[in-house]
Amino acid sequence: MDHLFSYGTLRDVEVQLAVFSRKLSGWPDALPGYKRSDEKAYGSYPLVVKVGDTSQKIQGMVYTLEPGELEKADGYEGPEYKRIEVDLESGKSAWLYVGA
Repeated sequence: MDHLFSYGTLRDVEVQLAVFSRKLSGWPDALPGYKRSDEKAYGSYPLVVKVGDTSQKIQGMVYTLEPGELEKADGYEGPEYKRIEVDLESGKSAWLYVGA
């Protein structure tokens, strides 16, 4: 199983139902060393950028994905995002979408 850190629209239950055909289960966590960018993907969706200051962090949710669901998330995010693996404040690792 994969873990996905979401700071944007994938936290919305309606989006989860549309993308994964189910409501995702997860828990709150934070991503240290990142901040929200002023730039937007597709003109209106949030992006994050890595910063040198680990005291800056982004709050979000970590979701557990079933096999094949990470590819569904890739399709939803589209070409303006790329997926990277990050370490969260909890010490767990998860996938994160950043600007491509």
